[in-house]
Amino acid sequence: MVKYRNLVLVIVFSIITLGIYAIYWLVSTTNELRRIASSAPNPWLLLLLLVPVVNIFVGVWYYWKYSKAIGEISDFEPVLLFVLWIIISPVAMIIAQIQLNKKARASA
Repeated sequence: MVKYRNLVLVIVFSIITLGIYAIYWLVSTTNELRRIASSAPNPWLLLLLLVPVVNIFVGVWYYWKYSKAIGEISDFEPVLLFVLWIIISPVAMIIAQIQLNKKARASA
């Protein structure tokens, strides 16, 4: 089941905590996606983002899989979401949460 999250609070908490909430949000939403989408990545891979050089490849792969999972549960184009993750990640986070909220409302 996908949890409905207030979009404004997700943004505010991410800013107040200097991105720590954004990491928590990414892990939480990935766990929710893993329950309903077969293409969702394993959130434990985020630990590899701490390893220099490897983090570039893992980050790109992780965001691609995450974008595919969002595309699997919604009608949003995964390639566009992936490009947004690479270029403007806060916008991608907002779009992903909007799509997750749609799924949460539909399953409620």
